[in-house]
Amino acid sequence: MTIIEGLKNEFPLIKADVSLREYSTFRIGGNAKFLLKVSDKKELKRIIEKANNINLPFLVIGGGSNILFSSKGYDGIIIVYKQDKLINSIVNKNNIINVDANIPLSVLISETKLLSGLEWAVGIPGTLAGAINGNAGAFGESISDIIKSVNVLELKKGKLIEKKYNKDDCHFSYRNSVFKNNNNLIILSAEIQMNSGNKEEIEKRIRGNLNKRSLKQPKGFSVGSIFKNGNDFSAGLLIEKAGLKGMKIGDAKISEEHANFIINLGNASSDDVLNLIKIIKKEVKEKFSIDLEEEIKIFN
Repeated sequence: MTIIEGLKNEFPLIKADVSLREYSTFRIGGNAKFLLKVSDKKELKRIIEKANNINLPFLVIGGGSNILFSSKGYDGIIIVYKQDKLINSIVNKNNIINVDANIPLSVLISETKLLSGLEWAVGIPGTLAGAINGNAGAFGESISDIIKSVNVLELKKGKLIEKKYNKDDCHFSYRNSVFKNNNNLIILSAEIQMNSGNKEEIEKRIRGNLNKRSLKQPKGFSVGSIFKNGNDFSAGLLIEKAGLKGMKIGDAKISEEHANFIINLGNASSDDVLNLIKIIKKEVKEKFSIDLEEEIKIFN
């Protein structure tokens, strides 16, 4: 029996040789050896345990909005952990919501419009888990501002353990967390602290932030900001001052609208993007003595 036949016996919806282009907002990536979509945490746990038992590399993703996949593909199983509806959520009297983290941020915002705390996140793609993973933020606010605790699956010594991380355990910092570079920590759900608010005022802030975002963010296939900003510098401004706006390698282009964005014009490879990143870091270092740090996650 082949690996795929064995997997299909247990997971009928698993697919083999799947293009990753459709699972990243960058629209870049070769083929994954296997791919399975799951929305239930029990199914997620089952497939991770199976992959671990047969020594099959695995990677859990959500909306793919902050990921650069390799054009060479992924020699393992990509597990897409995502659901499109807010199913399990409990709001207590203090406006603390316990919610599954595999829902898109857009759904969470839509379902919590009577509460304030997420207006800044409008227009950000990806799931709540992805936002927590990279401590996503905008307009001076970030997801860590409203996190009370996070429930995770931890793969440790071949076993899966469900654990609760309090906010301090998450080690949030600018666009970073304890989860970001640890693929053995999979975010399941979170407690978030919302605030009472006026519905009309909340919707007004949401519309205003959406307008600001649409004005400043480039159109096209991208993963948002490539580099982190610093306490005293804007990565986009440094890249612009280095004269790199509009530079192209293959079908990857540094946006002329916002230099901290790299746009896939249609057929960019991961190497095209990585070569642009390399040039940007080199030029900024030489001109400004600043080491830029990637905000995105790179699997190459």
